[in-house]
Amino acid sequence: MAYFPFFMDITDRTALIVGGGMTAYRKAEILLSFGVRLTVVSPNNTAGFYGLKNTKIIERCFEDADIEGVFMVVAATDSRETNRRVSILCQKNKIPVNVVDDIELCTFIFPSITKHGDLVCGISSGGNGPVITQYIKETINNSIPDYIGDINWRMGSIRELAKKTIPCQQKRADTIRSVFKLLMNKRNSVSDAEIENIIKKAGDKND
Repeated sequence: MAYFPFFMDITDRTALIVGGGMTAYRKAEILLSFGVRLTVVSPNNTAGFYGLKNTKIIERCFEDADIEGVFMVVAATDSRETNRRVSILCQKNKIPVNVVDDIELCTFIFPSITKHGDLVCGISSGGNGPVITQYIKETINNSIPDYIGDINWRMGSIRELAKKTIPCQQKRADTIRSVFKLLMNKRNSVSDAEIENIIKKAGDKND
């Protein structure tokens, strides 16, 4: 089954991870990179989590009340019984839940993610082949430059300036595209003044 990808702002939303260990830790790192407030519940394997910011650690077994007030849950214990209990409880309370390595218990897929600043790619195989999603992730990361996130951030202000300066929609789109190509060709080594000049000249020309 193909899953539709939703992209939403989860900054300052509360996420819960049930379980410790490396799998849980990797999920924690990813979620924290998107600005969540994280709670981790596990009776063991929590030592590494104490180095993470915005993370509350509860060293005990999962309790039903742990899901109160949370936006999403990841179950990553080594007990299918516990993971199933978490899944059923979340579904009953209409809380999105991902159970690691058990797609039947998930209401959402935790995709393979590559992130460069605000530029995010989420990759899912529908649960069929994590090795494939990892391959695609590596292919993407090997084919785009490290500075692509910085260029993406700059394009936001460039787009806003072009909207104010260039009335013609087609010319505006062409100019934004040409500025992007310039940034890529020069490895992001183009000053803001140069870009502003390009946009101003495009806006001054008659259609």
